[in-house]
Formats: sequence, structure tokens, C-alpha cells
Amino acid sequence: MAVQVPPQHYEFHRYDDLERWGSYWYQIRAALRTAPQRVLEIGSGTRVFRSYLENRGVEVRSVDIDDTRRPDYVADVSDLDNSLPPGLRFDCVAAFQVLEHLPYERFEACLAGLARRAAPWCLLSLPHFGVQFRLAWNFAGLRFSRGFSVPFPWRLRFNGEHHWELGWQHPIRTVTRTISTYFEVVERGFVPENPYHYLWVLRSRAG
Repeated sequence: MAVQVPPQHYEFHRYDDLERWGSYWYQIRAALRTAPQRVLEIGSGTRVFRSYLENRGVEVRSVDIDDTRRPDYVADVSDLDNSLPPGLRFDCVAAFQVLEHLPYERFEACLAGLARRAAPWCLLSLPHFGVQFRLAWNFAGLRFSRGFSVPFPWRLRFNGEHHWELGWQHPIRTVTRTISTYFEVVERGFVPENPYHYLWVLRSRAG
């Protein structure tokens, strides 16, 4: 699989906007709740997730097809079994905003590979093709924050990066049903501060 984005794509002012930092918070919180000792991150990104966990004493390894991102394993997420050492498993496997970069026809192959590497936790997030809405208030220390996205009623066209996204063509319910073949869905929902991102907390069904 060809690398889709150049290194400058990840420059701070272009990639790490305020909404993405909201996603980082929920991703890190979800990971810490699994109390992991070893984590595998699919897609190195800007290493924010990895850096925070390592500062908490968690061992983190990464997989990426782009060796300029300095991954521990240069590999395709849809072919982990042939790219990672046999039997290598992690307390938690995380794939944030990654699987949409592959054609949807390869989605189940990715899920199966992730399930075999997760022992037992997996965190997965995907973008939602639609209009995002956010509602938040803070009163006397009581805080409320919710976000959701309404699908655009037309097909997403490949833009050089995303082959597909959640939404009208790939409804959340349908995608969750596919995920449920390989994982028990423990928790799921839009990231309140960044409802472009939808996050699942999963437990692998693989032995």
C-alpha cells in the first residue's frame, strides 16, 4: 500500500487542531482505563498518544506503512499476521483514524488482524461524513458535553486519503454490526468535542 500523505501533513498548525486534541483526551482516557502494560498503536501520527502513555510507564509499539513516521514495525494493518512476529499480542491495540485509508473491502481483514493481536482490548475510531454539532455547558461545576454528526445524503468520493467514512453509505449501526463479529462492543459514541470522530471500546473475541 502506498503512503498517502507527506511528512508535512502532520505539522502542528495543519494537523493538531483544537478538536483533534479533544480526541486525544478521549483516546488516552480509554486506553488508561484498560490498565495496559503493552500497547500497539496502528498509525504513528504525531506520537501524542504514544508519548503520554510512555510517560505513564506503558510500553508502546507502533505500526505504520510510512517509515518516516519512525514506527517499530513497517507494516500494512490489513496484513498484520505476515508483518508482526507470530503470537505477538498486546494488552490494548489502538487504531485511531486509520482504517478509512484502506478500501472498505479490506475492513474485515483489518478487524480480524486487530482481534488476533488484542489481548483483549482494542480501541478503534473512524471519521463520520456529515455535519457536526456540539452542545456544552458548565454551571456551578456541573459540566455537560455532547456531540453528534448528521450524515450527508451522498457518497464520499476518494480524496487521495479517505476511501470511505461512516455516514449515509456506511451507517454506524451497520459498521458496528461488522465489528461485533470480531469484538464485543463495550462502549461507543461520538467524541463530544470532536464529533467528526466516532470511538469504539472493544474486547477481542479471539482466543
